[in-house]
Amino acid sequence: MGEDPQRIEQEIERTRAKLGDDLDALEEKINPKKVANRSVDRAKERAAEVKDKVVARAGAAKEKVAAKVQPGAGTSDDAGTAGSSSGGIGEKVSGLAGTAKEKVAPLTATARDKAGALATTAKDKAAARSGMDPATADPREVATATASNAWSTLREQTRRNPVAVGAAAFVVGFLIGH
Repeated sequence: MGEDPQRIEQEIERTRAKLGDDLDALEEKINPKKVANRSVDRAKERAAEVKDKVVARAGAAKEKVAAKVQPGAGTSDDAGTAGSSSGGIGEKVSGLAGTAKEKVAPLTATARDKAGALATTAKDKAAARSGMDPATADPREVATATASNAWSTLREQTRRNPVAVGAAAFVVGFLIGH
């Protein structure tokens, strides 16, 4: 019992400040708007990844076409007929370009469909959890409702058991501090 009261008060103030910081960090992590923004950002990143894959495949197809068109790639007959209408390099290039477009078009459509399906599936699941009709729900409304529900649940649970919140904040503070 011989502890200095001033030292104890300082320790309590440090603990309060740390708890406040921990609660601020927790609020930042579960803020409905920020949760929604992070979800939208992840969906955009996935769509960009799919797009990059499609662009890479299109680039590879373009390189193959360019390799076929390079001088010396054809037969010796091609040199004399380049400007004629009987199957010169120009005609072969047009044929290869058409073939490349035909091969890339399904890849682009597939990538677009997969990206759309990913976004739709995520939206539908979130809408169902939020009690909204997945067929008519707007993605932003779904994200906002989901985040709002999470925030409401957290607030309700913290009101029921403030000691658990304090203990959790202490643990989070301890983990962040080390």
